[in-house]
Amino acid sequence: MSDARPTGRKPVILVVEDEPDERYLAAELLEEKGFEVIEAETAERALEILRQRGDRIDVVFSDVRTPGTIGGFELARIIGVTWPRIRMLLTSGDAGDQPSDLRVTATFMPKPWRAPEILTWLEEAAGLRES
Repeated sequence: MSDARPTGRKPVILVVEDEPDERYLAAELLEEKGFEVIEAETAERALEILRQRGDRIDVVFSDVRTPGTIGGFELARIIGVTWPRIRMLLTSGDAGDQPSDLRVTATFMPKPWRAPEILTWLEEAAGLRES
């Protein structure tokens, strides 16, 4: 199985955020920049989507704190084992959320994040830009 995205296909980003306004704004920003966006309000829903469409998803952009039994750090661990080619960006506005054991393909950015920083990272992770 190839890790490369088929030529001409938009990169697909799964946005995991329980706050509807934040999820909407992130999705709008990413769609404007040419990404295909799939939205999930919980990590559990994100895993359902990944089980169905994980072969098409290039990057997961998730809040650390999501409702339910699985949070962002655990989601990153599951993705690292099950879908190791998928890159992951975690974000949180809580100073107590310290990324002490993130896997190699996961990155942490504190909130409030700036759109240019997020876009640069996501474009590099999706293979649209040289790092």
